Amino acid sequence: MNKAELKHKAKTTIDEAYSKISELEGKRDQITGDLISEFDEKINLLKAKGEELKMKISSYEDEGEDKWDEVKDILADSMESFKEGFAKLGKLF
Repeated sequence: MNKAELKHKAKTTIDEAYSKISELEGKRDQITGDLISEFDEKINLLKAKGEELKMKISSYEDEGEDKWDEVKDILADSMESFKEGFAKLGKLF
């Protein structure tokens, strides 16, 4: 996968994550009590991971093709982290 394809995949991953976060935030009123603070904490953690991923991708913007191999690993780790976070949030409903 070349730099352009990785940039596109990273952007798609981030966009999908934020879309899912927005969707879950829309369901926040379906939970009650102590779960609300747990929900908010997990949502904020996912948002922070998204911002961290954006910053990492941005820091590689001017790097050559060879450095983007590192982005593949970062992207794979981030996608797994998002999946885990969404799974935990899904259990609150």
